[in-house]
Amino acid sequence: MNDIRAMSGYFRRLERALDCPRGVRRPFLERTRQIAEDFLQERPEATVQEAAGYLGEPGELAQGFLETLDPEVLAKHRRRKKVLRWGLAALVAALAIAVIVYLGIWVHDLRAQPLKMTATDTITIYAEEPL
Repeated sequence: MNDIRAMSGYFRRLERALDCPRGVRRPFLERTRQIAEDFLQERPEATVQEAAGYLGEPGELAQGFLETLDPEVLAKHRRRKKVLRWGLAALVAALAIAVIVYLGIWVHDLRAQPLKMTATDTITIYAEEPL
C-alpha cells in the first residue's frame, strides 16, 4: 500500500497555489489529503502518480477551489498580505538606513577624535659615587 507521505511534494505545490486565508486553506488541504488517502486505500495497487492524477494538477485544483470562495474574502486576504509585505519591506529599509547612519556617525567620530597618545620619557639619573 502506498503511503500518503509520498505525496508531500504534491501537497506543497497545492498549498502554494492556494492564495487564501489560512482558516479556509487548512480544511481544504485536510479534505484533499483524506480523499487521496481514501483513493490509495481503496486501490492498493495504485501509484502515487495515479492518486495525483485522480486529484488533478495542484494549480487547477487550487484555482477551482478559489473560485468557490467569496471574492470579498479573497480581496481582503490579498490586501492584508500586500500591506504586510510593504510593512516588512519598510522595516528592512528602515533598519538598513539606521545601520548606515550609525556606521557613518561612528566613522565620523573616529576621524574627528585626535589620536590619544601618551608619550613618556624616563630619565634616570645615576648618582656618581666618589672615587
